[in-house]
Amino acid sequence: MMLRWLKQNDCTQPQDMPQPGPSHPERNFSTEPEKLVRSTNSYEAKRKRKFLPEWKQVYSFIDWDAEAQLMYCKTCRSCPTQAKGDILVHGVTGDKVRLKTIKEHVATTLHKTAAEALQVREDPVGGRVVAAFDRIDAAVQEKLVKLFNIAYFIAKEEEPFTLFPKLMTLSKTNGLDLGSTYHNNMACSTFVEVIASCFIEDLKEELQAARFFSVVSDSSVDRTVKDQEMIYCTYLKNGKPVNRFIQIVTLDHAHSQGILDAILKGLEVVGIQEEDLKQRLVGFGCDGASVMLGINNGVAARLKHLCPSLVAIWCVAHRLELTALDCLKGIPKLKELNELLRAIHKHYTKSAKASRELEQISKAMEVSILRPGNTEGTRWLPHTSHALEVLIRNYKPLLVHFENHTSDPNDKEASAAMKGRAKLIMTSLKQYSTLLFIHLMLDLLQELKHLSLLFQKDGLTLQMVSDGLQTSCMVFVAMQTNPGPRLQRFLAEVGTGSTWQGVDINRTKADEENFNNLKLRLTNRFCEFASDRFSSLETGVLKAISTLFDLSNWPEDSNALATFGTPELNIIMEHFRPVLEPCKDFTSEDAAKREWLDLKILVSCHYRHLHSQVLWQRLIQGAIGRAGQFQHMQVLGEITHVLPMSSSCCERGFSCMKRVKSDWRSRLSNDTLSSLIQISLHGPPHDEYNTLKAVNKWWSSGRKSRRPQYCD
Repeated sequence: MMLRWLKQNDCTQPQDMPQPGPSHPERNFSTEPEKLVRSTNSYEAKRKRKFLPEWKQVYSFIDWDAEAQLMYCKTCRSCPTQAKGDILVHGVTGDKVRLKTIKEHVATTLHKTAAEALQVREDPVGGRVVAAFDRIDAAVQEKLVKLFNIAYFIAKEEEPFTLFPKLMTLSKTNGLDLGSTYHNNMACSTFVEVIASCFIEDLKEELQAARFFSVVSDSSVDRTVKDQEMIYCTYLKNGKPVNRFIQIVTLDHAHSQGILDAILKGLEVVGIQEEDLKQRLVGFGCDGASVMLGINNGVAARLKHLCPSLVAIWCVAHRLELTALDCLKGIPKLKELNELLRAIHKHYTKSAKASRELEQISKAMEVSILRPGNTEGTRWLPHTSHALEVLIRNYKPLLVHFENHTSDPNDKEASAAMKGRAKLIMTSLKQYSTLLFIHLMLDLLQELKHLSLLFQKDGLTLQMVSDGLQTSCMVFVAMQTNPGPRLQRFLAEVGTGSTWQGVDINRTKADEENFNNLKLRLTNRFCEFASDRFSSLETGVLKAISTLFDLSNWPEDSNALATFGTPELNIIMEHFRPVLEPCKDFTSEDAAKREWLDLKILVSCHYRHLHSQVLWQRLIQGAIGRAGQFQHMQVLGEITHVLPMSSSCCERGFSCMKRVKSDWRSRLSNDTLSSLIQISLHGPPHDEYNTLKAVNKWWSSGRKSRRPQYCD
């Protein structure tokens, strides 16, 4: 009976379910959830996430690096020690750029700790730092902050301490009550040293957070004729290499051991001991002096006894200058041009009358002129480039003036030597071959100028050096057939005629043929000497780094890519084994080889379009792959990015030293001088500097209680 009832009522399907038929084709309802899940996963896989600017309005600590396509936390980057291990310290990219990531980050203990540390750093009084300074009168606090602000302004602007009492008097004249205590130059000196010590503390913290670092050093003589050693360090900050001044130390002896002792003494200021050198020092940058790079007893050789994995690098900016000099040495035309520029410079610097007459001529012609430049100087390239630029700009007024010298019989004030020099200069400047060579030199020196500025940048890496050299060599080769912009403009203005800027010039048939031969010789010589001077970058571990970390070297074929870079990776790990073994984030060479294979696959599929510099920066920041997926390759990437390719930072430090320690401040001690250089080079603008941390440190660090109202 029950079966008969079931058949009659057809209970195998719900009564309201549509039956198969023309209007209701067969549907497999059991597979609908599976299709929905598959559709959702496909959407998520294809979805391109992007950073929304309105997120910053709610979460002000979040920022976006458009170039690297990276979202990161500014608070955690400011306090890397407290936030170490959090993904937003380095930043996230791809499908991790979402609001959920930010919300999860806010709730982490690391972010909260970093936020508290940043608050203490920026506002020691309002933060959690408890000191005696918190208990003094608010008016006295305000007074001390103003005194420190004035002292910081003096140090940042490289003014003498004796200006401090005068500014106190000026403030009182303007109705600003700063009391009568701590108004002398000694107080200013004390305030400046405390401010600089706060910078050193921040530097110590950053160096302790860095896995590896390098040292850059150079020597010079100050105003008191003392040998001074300038010491810098290079380390990674937020995934990018930075150079920071550490200390300037007077040399007891200028030999290699004396320089090494000075370097070790300077490193102690930031808490770096001999054990740190053995475990974390990977590079040493310097100029090419034999006392620094001598194979047996140079400073680099002595450092290698402490740090076997050390890579000593000769400054590429110095090498470029020597390459240019080698290229132009032995060129008769260049010798003639240098003599011409020196004669013009001498003509107007030794005679006020000649300078006055040239200025009068320029006003009559309604042309603005510049003072003729000198080719002699510490750096030949910029001096010669400037002198040539001025010569072309002053070309017509100069010719008019020299012609007046030679043709005016009534000009009895000009000596025979001056008239003879004027005639010689005028004749040379009217030669078509001379003008061709001047414009060629302007193009060559302009390209060398761009390369030199690149080599002087902070954060210079081996990939940037290699790319810059290749680009410049290609530009020089292209100039053999295609004139540079300055030469091309000159040729277009002259055409087939014999006048330029309204001046008749002497042109012969052999000029162009001789010029083309000279141009070919110059460009080929540069490429040859550049290859010779920079040959050390193409050997050993530097060659392995250049091959491994330059995407242009990676093969397109998957079979070739599978084995690419393995020998170079072995060379790098073998060379840096003394610093890799104590590194807790580098556990196994086999794991590094596995990560290298995974990285090649990931990059070839998704990141091949990136520039090498951007790719490795993102890898170091943890923005490529899963968290911890490439920790061994990150370690190797950090090592290669802190290698110091240039010592230009030391040259900038010496320029600052000569400005600060002038003839009128020659008695400055090295500690005070280092403090002033530290503030001048690395301090923020005076209107952005917060003095509260320095004030709090000064208040709580005295041997006796401070009495800011003693003389009031």
